Amino acid sequence: CNSDVSRFQPVRNSFRIFKGSSLGLFHNVEAFLGEGTFGFVTKCHNFETDEAVAIKISKSDPSFLQQARREIAILKQLQCLDPDTCNIVRWNGYFFHKDHICLSFELLDQSLFAYMKERNNFGLPVMELRPIIYQINMALGHLKSKGIAHTDLKPDNVMVVDRHQKPLRVKLIDFGLACPASELTPGFIAQSLWYRAPEVMLHIPYNEAIDMWSLGLIAAELATGYPLYPGNMPYDWCLVASNLPSESMQRLYDSSLSLSSLLSPISLSFCPPFLSPPSLSSHPNQLWQMDAHN
Repeated sequence: CNSDVSRFQPVRNSFRIFKGSSLGLFHNVEAFLGEGTFGFVTKCHNFETDEAVAIKISKSDPSFLQQARREIAILKQLQCLDPDTCNIVRWNGYFFHKDHICLSFELLDQSLFAYMKERNNFGLPVMELRPIIYQINMALGHLKSKGIAHTDLKPDNVMVVDRHQKPLRVKLIDFGLACPASELTPGFIAQSLWYRAPEVMLHIPYNEAIDMWSLGLIAAELATGYPLYPGNMPYDWCLVASNLPSESMQRLYDSSLSLSSLLSPISLSFCPPFLSPPSLSSHPNQLWQMDAHN
């Protein structure tokens, strides 16, 4: 483990943590895993269960504590699901450390983002890509059955269970922005920009189907090695999306055997519709016609 204390300097309004720190009554910090706007994640050893776990530590700001409480409410709704067959990270529960809420999860290997970076962003072959997309879709289907929208689906939030296991097993993580689909309202900006659905961008009514848009973009990115809609502002997204179908998009499509094999035939119009989770799940071994975004 990297014991460089500088990597353990927390975000503002949080506490200092380093290798060997104690969290709660039963956890000892072994490594720093990542940091986000919510706080940060550490690898810990749970002395009570004698297992390695991932601990997500919220900032102490009231807004982030409230977000952590909302995430706990969502995770409680998902507890009745089998985390392995439903491809959702196993949640072990939560505890408090001083004025921070700590969420305990099973420890997984690496994110899809890290997995692709490790491969120098080369596109994945169809035989490797197909089960990944199928598993993410399974997770979304189970979320839909509970009336929940993830709203932040991206390669960073899909974890590879074990990169050395083939075919790859993946699980959906990070429910910090998840919410009941009934609470989604036009004008509320959900999703990371690169994976944001047109209806969110255009401030028109939307539902949990926005997660399927994100899944389609992830499929294209994993197949080609490049994000389909990169940009730093909504205007950048509009510039790219408004050009579809374009010569550059056609070259991208033609150059990727993996993409054309997996998603062909696919509509490349400005707002390409996508299969709903149940429809996609019913055809795991077929080429997918993406023609139902509902």
